[in-house]
Amino acid sequence: MIDEIRLKNFKCFPELVLPMSELTILTGANAAGKSSIIQAMLLSFATMEEKGQSIDAGQALNVDIGNPRTLIAQNPIQLQGMDAYFNFSIKLNQGNWSQVSETTDFIIGMKQDSREADIHYKIDKLSPLKLLFECRKNEIGGSLSYLNAERVGPRISYPAKNEDRILSNGANAAFLIDRADFLDRPVSENLLLKENEEDGKKFSIQVERWMGAILGSVELLVNTDLAKATMDVRYGNPLTDEAVSPTMTGFGISYILPIVTAGLWCSSQNNSILIIENPEAHLHPAAQSQMGKFLYLVSTAGVQVIVETHSEHIIDGARIQAALMHQTDRISVKFLSEKEKKIMIEEISIREDGELEKWPEGFFDQKTQDLRELFQMRRKHASL
Repeated sequence: MIDEIRLKNFKCFPELVLPMSELTILTGANAAGKSSIIQAMLLSFATMEEKGQSIDAGQALNVDIGNPRTLIAQNPIQLQGMDAYFNFSIKLNQGNWSQVSETTDFIIGMKQDSREADIHYKIDKLSPLKLLFECRKNEIGGSLSYLNAERVGPRISYPAKNEDRILSNGANAAFLIDRADFLDRPVSENLLLKENEEDGKKFSIQVERWMGAILGSVELLVNTDLAKATMDVRYGNPLTDEAVSPTMTGFGISYILPIVTAGLWCSSQNNSILIIENPEAHLHPAAQSQMGKFLYLVSTAGVQVIVETHSEHIIDGARIQAALMHQTDRISVKFLSEKEKKIMIEEISIREDGELEKWPEGFFDQKTQDLRELFQMRRKHASL
């Protein structure tokens, strides 16, 4: 598990030390640094999967950033020691993760004298995180799964991409479901929704049940077209006599398929990290709350989960599930805001009864402000 992220001169953070939990929820205002924290992790993990000393930043971040020098903070601090070799540095401190208990600083950055467009990096010693990645062939595990906010919507068919992890846009979710069934891949006991059928532990059955738990009754059918290397998905519910194409349904059901698939897939391997942006997209508030519960349960199945969200319902669902399991110490909420041209991060802990330890200004208080304004308007009209 990543215990701590340390940033220096990266984007909007001249300096940042951020503790992490089994489930870390990043929330707060737009342009307050939530995505920058996620991008720092993506850059670090990209270097772990490379054997050279440089990476393509745009490819690692799944977005065209132009010149990587735009990643350097505009108000930098003076770097010292080994950090001074770089324009910025990112360190992931990790301890007590499966076979590895050592804590290591992992440094990535652009060389001060570099004129190239890619990012150069250096590791001061062999990182336990790097070791975990190198041991994947020995089935020790260790991987990063990332779903960005721009997930693929309803399609007639989806590509059968031969990737043993979710793509950032979720396009290969159906392929992973089919592959998991073929490999008889197990779902963690913490996430099993049990009924009486003998095949109830089958991966596709569990995906279907979790989608139903979040959205209401859902029937999921997945078929592979080997000739076209595509996957066909069909959805059914009590209102339909026959399952229909995703294009005949709303965006919500297509948007949660990769989230549920990634969560269950990660639960079946060791040392996984799952990062999800805006899991609430296109979901009714009730479904958002259920999604929060699901993500918390994923974090109890040996998966470290990092969520970026603008939904109080995601947070509410997660803290309810944590309180029900008497494990509220496994979840942390980071509230980011901009004050006096600085990014401020407030840690909001969850009490044993599920209540938030504090409710800072700007933290999902817009409804209260709107109701106050409506009340004042009502009083004004009543006095006319």
